[in-house]
Amino acid sequence: MSTFVYARLTNLRDQAQPNTSTATAPPGLGSYVDALAALVPAEVLSVHAVLLTFTTSTANKVTTIEATSTLAWSFYGLIALCVVIYVVGRGNLADRLDWVRAAIPPLAFVAWTMLQRATAFDAINPSLPSEPRTAIGIFVAVILTLVTAALARMADQKAPPAPQPVPPIPQPVPNQ
Repeated sequence: MSTFVYARLTNLRDQAQPNTSTATAPPGLGSYVDALAALVPAEVLSVHAVLLTFTTSTANKVTTIEATSTLAWSFYGLIALCVVIYVVGRGNLADRLDWVRAAIPPLAFVAWTMLQRATAFDAINPSLPSEPRTAIGIFVAVILTLVTAALARMADQKAPPAPQPVPPIPQPVPNQ
């Protein structure tokens, strides 16, 4: 899905009347869609895939990281990019829970790179054995799914913010 879409879904849930955003009011989607959008940060996964094309090589079915330092700083840059994409999509961080929401796509990205092999995660932690790495990635994914769904339900139940009054336009004072 998309980190940007996740932020926009949250905006729609915030603007809807309580208990309506999963059925009748926009976005009219269940909380599982928020989880899917948040847990598949497509923008950074795509950039990550492109980065792998020029930082790794494959020979005899073995992938080797050729540019470890580039891939390592790119890993941290992609984590930051997840947060930036969420904040841009959201427009602003409306409440304290937005800090939690903004952390979900980067954590999901880390889990994705832990679950796959020959990724940017290998550039920052090449010595973590496959078994704990996979187990950690799975647990993180499940926990993030539960947290994201709960946050979507909370946003659905919350009253929308009160409309802000529009200040009057100052009128020019006639010359005397």
